[in-house]
Amino acid sequence: MFYPRKIYKILSENIKNSKIVILTGARQVGKTTLMKMLYEQVNKKTKAIFIDMDLISNQEIGENLENFINHLIFNGYNEKLKRFYVFIDEFQRAPKLAMILKNIYDHYSNIKVFASGSSSLSIKNKIKESLAGRKFVFEIYPLDFEEFLEFKQDAQAKKYFNNIVKVKGANIALPAKLNKLLEEFLIFGGYPEVILSSNPEKKKQILKSIFDLYIEKDVMMFLGVEKVWAYKKIIQLLAVNNGQIINYNNLAQEAGVHNKTIRSYLSLLEDTYLIQILSPFFSNKQKEITKSPKIYFLDNGARNYFLNNFNVLEKRTDKGEVFENYVLQEIVKNNIKNYNIKFWRTKEKQEVDFIFEKRNILIPIEVKIKSYGKTDDHRNVLTFLTDYKQQKGYILSKNFNQIIQKHNKKIHFIPAINFVHFL
Repeated sequence: MFYPRKIYKILSENIKNSKIVILTGARQVGKTTLMKMLYEQVNKKTKAIFIDMDLISNQEIGENLENFINHLIFNGYNEKLKRFYVFIDEFQRAPKLAMILKNIYDHYSNIKVFASGSSSLSIKNKIKESLAGRKFVFEIYPLDFEEFLEFKQDAQAKKYFNNIVKVKGANIALPAKLNKLLEEFLIFGGYPEVILSSNPEKKKQILKSIFDLYIEKDVMMFLGVEKVWAYKKIIQLLAVNNGQIINYNNLAQEAGVHNKTIRSYLSLLEDTYLIQILSPFFSNKQKEITKSPKIYFLDNGARNYFLNNFNVLEKRTDKGEVFENYVLQEIVKNNIKNYNIKFWRTKEKQEVDFIFEKRNILIPIEVKIKSYGKTDDHRNVLTFLTDYKQQKGYILSKNFNQIIQKHNKKIHFIPAINFVHFL
C-alpha cells in the first residue's frame, strides 16, 4: 500500500517537463516508494521502465551510453515515441551514470528521466558538473508529523491536528490520542518502516538495521571513511550534544582524531542527511557568536538510536532537547517559505533557538516545551526584536496559545505541534 506524502504532488507536477528529476536523501526515507508511485502513474498512459541499480545484473547498463540506450530499446523505446519515461533507483551504484544522463538529455529529447539515490559528496559533485541546467533536485526527508499521522491512518487524530489552529484560549490541552501519537513520533521518529511497525522492540530493530547499513554501505563503501570507529563515536557525541554549540577541538579530543577530521566527518554527516548544521546569525562581531555552529539530528528516532535511549518523555532529562529537535526537523522538512535558518547567541549567553532570515526579514523563534507566557520565556526574543528592529517573534511550546505585546513588539506563543500552519 502506498501512503501519501506532501512531496509527491510536487514530483507529479514535474512529469511533463523535460528536466531530469533527481531524488536524494537518507536511506529508507521512501525515495524508492515515491519513484514506484510515479512509475505506476505514467506507465498507465505511456511506455516506461524502472531500473534498479542495486541489482548487480543492471549495473552494466550504466557503463556507457550505448548499453543504456540498447537496454531501453529492448524494453520498448524508439525515437518516434512522444515520451518514454525512465526511472533509475539507486543511481549512485553506476558512477558513470551522470555523464550518460547528460547525453540523454542533450540528444534524446523524448526520454524523461527520474533518478533516486542516497547522497554522497562524489555523486553531488558529478551531478553538479555534468547536469548543470538539466536537472531538478528534490531532497527527501523522514516524514514530518503531519505525514506521520497519514501513515497511521487515524482520521480522528488527523482531524485534531488540523483543527489546532482554530482552538481558542491560552491553554490548549492536546487530546489524549494526539498526544500519544506525538510522543511516539518524538521517540521513534519518522522513518516510514519504523512508523508502520506497532511493536516498540521491532521499531528499535528497524532503526538498527537502517543505521548498520548506513555505516556499512554509505560510510565505508561509498564515502571511503577509514576511521569508522571515530565516525561512530562522533555521531554518539553529537547525539548527546544535540542542539548545542559545537566546539571542534573538544569533539576532536573526545573522538581521538584531528580537528580537520571532525570538520570533514560533520560535512559527511550533513551530506548524508543525518544532521543539520546551523550557522550563527550575527551583525556585531564584538557582541555575538560568529563561528561555532549548532548541530541537530534530522530525525529523533535516529538520535535516540545513537543515544540508546527510547524512554518516554516523562522519564527523560533531555525532554526539552527532544522537543526543540522536533521543531528544527519540522522546519527543515517543510522548508517554510524558503527562509535561511540560523541561531543567535551573544557572548553574554543571550540566545534564540532559531532565526528565520530572508532579505530584510528576521523572525526569532524560541522553543519551550512548557511555557505560560512568563517574562523569562520571551526575554531573549524581545531583545533580538529590539536590537534588529523587527516586529514579531514566536515562542513554540506544547500547549500555550497567546499573543503578548511588549514595547510595540508582538510575541506569538503558539503550540509547536502544528506551528508550520501558523507561520
